[in-house]
Amino acid sequence: MAMSVMRVPLLSGIILLLSACQLADHSKTPDAATDSHQSELLQHWVTDAAPQLAANPDHYRLQILFTEIQRDQTGRPILRQQQYRADAEYLYPASTVKLAIAALALEYLQQLSVHGVSADAVMHTEPLLSGDMLVDRDDSAASGLPTVRHYVKKILLVSDNDAYNRLYELMGQHYINTRLTELGFTDAQILHRLERPLSAEDNRATNAITFYDAGGQLLYRQPARHAPVMPARPFTPVGNDYLKDGLLQGKPLDFSQKNRWTLSHMHRMTQLIMLPETLPAEMRLQLAPAELQFLQQQMAQLPGDSQDPRYDPAQYWPTYVKFLVYGAAKDVAPDPRVHIHNKVGDAYGFLLDSAYIRDDCSGAEFILSAALYVNQDGVLNDDHYDYDTVGLPLLKRLGELALAHARTQAQAKTQATRQCLHTARP
Repeated sequence: MAMSVMRVPLLSGIILLLSACQLADHSKTPDAATDSHQSELLQHWVTDAAPQLAANPDHYRLQILFTEIQRDQTGRPILRQQQYRADAEYLYPASTVKLAIAALALEYLQQLSVHGVSADAVMHTEPLLSGDMLVDRDDSAASGLPTVRHYVKKILLVSDNDAYNRLYELMGQHYINTRLTELGFTDAQILHRLERPLSAEDNRATNAITFYDAGGQLLYRQPARHAPVMPARPFTPVGNDYLKDGLLQGKPLDFSQKNRWTLSHMHRMTQLIMLPETLPAEMRLQLAPAELQFLQQQMAQLPGDSQDPRYDPAQYWPTYVKFLVYGAAKDVAPDPRVHIHNKVGDAYGFLLDSAYIRDDCSGAEFILSAALYVNQDGVLNDDHYDYDTVGLPLLKRLGELALAHARTQAQAKTQATRQCLHTARP
């Protein structure tokens, strides 16, 4: 189905610092001045946070992108980006791809609006593959009915895999990757459902979808589809060994058929949603303002603040999936002055987070994306990863250092800001 593009006039006057060494790949946030060398600031942060990783960053596939955001007197953003080993190695993106799928799904529905379909329309997913069942209920919803809006909520509140799969099936592999290319995400590949082992052939097939209004009247039926084969990627080994059916295979796990969504892609998607005015009009999501605001709000909402769906606070603690700044802490009350709009991922020993962070106290704001691979024994699928001992402490400290740096940059604005910073939590 062809994408209907709404023309949005380019907002004028945005201040962008352009680098002479600008990279051609649009996924590398071309709108910000980029330090093409390893940032001394980020190197210092890594050394502060984890000296053992600083000494051997390639072993951990450690990568960081940091965009400082300052604003002129009219509120227009000035961006300055720094990088540390960004995209140096393959990173399995895990759940970070869900943010792109959530955003694209909301945009996709706009072309179905001629049929009366909205994000609140009741969505049924018909069975297609072996083991499929008709999905016409969502017990996590107050209404008991599945909708795209509710799926987006579950993706951004608790990183729900089933919700991601439903939206992947709504759009299909071919549409998703075509649209990402149009938006400038060069070489991105979203190839599969999550937490469901399927062949590449099965993942190219997506289910028929029907939409109904609140009264049960059929609005639109989209038939099952099959995406064309995408060009094969080279062998992409990770680890020394992996378990399959309880047995070691004696070789690395090949990720060539896994999703490709780089740190630059994650970082730019965060920018695209939170600061769309800093990107050219043709590279912005074509979302109505209300839907864009909904997406931004859900990226920051905490599970305990959600009324529909509701989540058990014992399982989903106050700082759940806020790796940057809070790490693995379960007994910390989040600072209400610090707003974290983010999407995390963790799987196969890969740990990732991309966040737009704003501090109401100081006015500081920035985008920080970081990822690493923490798997000391080198075996995949054994569930013995070093998230809690290595990965999450690093992400926590990086978030703290970035927040402290941004606050320092903002502290000279007013005396009131300085007093606010003096009383800010560490």
